[in-house]
Amino acid sequence: MPAGLHIVKKPRAGKPALWYIYAWRGGPRIHTSEGPRPKITAAITDAAADERRKLHKAPKDTIRGLIGNFKESAEWKKLAKSTKANWETWFNRVIAEFGDAPLDAFNDRRMRGEILEWRDRWAEKPRAADMAMQAFSRVLSFGFDRGKLTSNILTGIENLYDADRSDIIWEKHHFDQFMPKASIEVREAVELDACTGLRRGDLVKLPWSAIGEHAIVWKTGKSRGKAQIVIPLLPETKAVLQRIKDRHAAEMAQLPLKKRKQLPATVLSNSSWEPWTPSGFGSRFNDAKKVSGIELHLHDLRGTFATRCMIAGLTDQEIADILGWTTKDVARIRAKYVDQARVVIALAERISKVAV
Repeated sequence: MPAGLHIVKKPRAGKPALWYIYAWRGGPRIHTSEGPRPKITAAITDAAADERRKLHKAPKDTIRGLIGNFKESAEWKKLAKSTKANWETWFNRVIAEFGDAPLDAFNDRRMRGEILEWRDRWAEKPRAADMAMQAFSRVLSFGFDRGKLTSNILTGIENLYDADRSDIIWEKHHFDQFMPKASIEVREAVELDACTGLRRGDLVKLPWSAIGEHAIVWKTGKSRGKAQIVIPLLPETKAVLQRIKDRHAAEMAQLPLKKRKQLPATVLSNSSWEPWTPSGFGSRFNDAKKVSGIELHLHDLRGTFATRCMIAGLTDQEIADILGWTTKDVARIRAKYVDQARVVIALAERISKVAV
């Protein structure tokens, strides 16, 4: 494959797979096909070369040029890989809409309204719309810092997405609804997340080497390896880990010796016993979520983990430290789910004693 091309396969249940070819990772899409893996033709490589020429020939006094400058800057190099991937998607959309607009136009506050109208195309997906504004605003801030703009006209725009879901959790009926629609690999990931509270990017990268006798001790990607987390191993966590090992052993036992694989370095893996990518797992999770009809997010499993820690006897402060929440967030979950449930159980026990 020619250097730089990025090929993505999207499996579809009961249909041929879709294939997307991008000029580079995070770059514009230049080819789409379905069925077997597409062959790289001269037309595809020429299209990729054309996109790269457009990028390098971009006038410096346009948004296209400013984005190009930003992506060559020290500020860009400091960003996490996941942030770069997300922002590049939006940079391409910004360029498609505003790429040739002169920078002077972005000194006029009236342009703010046009940008908001563009953002509102994704209003039904508020997290995506907010990501668009985050990426766009960062480029304008870069332009302001470098003296190319007199201000950042996107400063102060409120998010559409209400990120405070700390008192929302997965309950038993949600698991009952979701699990039959998910593959075994996705089910294991959901079960593990409900027992650890890890964010998706860290969840799929969690290594077996971080699993200790009593806790998970690991430097996650969230802190770029600078901070260490310690997550207690609940009985439910140990059970999930053992089921994964048992399933691997059972599947390998059915294969000829030369086809057997060792347990992957990561706790979670896909159907080929290879580590998940965050986007690959996210896609499979969203497929199962859509079919099951639940409205909860993977992130909401952090609240479920919080309730399990409460039942195990951890204090609000201990749970807050593990999840990076405030004690008020933890207290809301305790009052809403755990304390309420304990009251009901206590009442039931008292009633049963009276009945006897």
